[in-house]
Amino acid sequence: MWPAILSLMSTMLPQSEPEMEEFVGAFEAMTLPKERWTHGAHLLTAAWYVHGLGEAEALDRMRRNVSRYNVAMGGKNTATSGYHETVTAFWMKALAGLLRECSHREGVGRAAFARMAVERFEEDREILRRFYDFDVVGSEVARRLWVEPTLERLG
Repeated sequence: MWPAILSLMSTMLPQSEPEMEEFVGAFEAMTLPKERWTHGAHLLTAAWYVHGLGEAEALDRMRRNVSRYNVAMGGKNTATSGYHETVTAFWMKALAGLLRECSHREGVGRAAFARMAVERFEEDREILRRFYDFDVVGSEVARRLWVEPTLERLG
């Protein structure tokens, strides 16, 4: 029972702004345990960046830090594994669109936006299939270069 509880606790995402700041700082310092670097963690970090930096700078930071983190955790960034440019840029654009939607309402804080992004997208496993008519994740070209969606335009 205890190992299951500890495992669940290690993958839980931070909820408050100070917790998120610490989490993103650990990712940037390459000290975040690999098992905590989940899809939800990617979304939270990307949303944190988009809200605080804007889309272009957020993409640059995410691109640089994901590549570095992969290597620090023993991985490699190759034609078939590691950093994926299209997937990363896709998410940054999707999150920037979500932030624009939020700005039409009352302003949303950074932590609230990150929580919203995770809630909206963490379980959406089919999103890339709705935008691309090919296996974008498996594409070596899309891994290296940004490929525009082929089925539906990003807002």
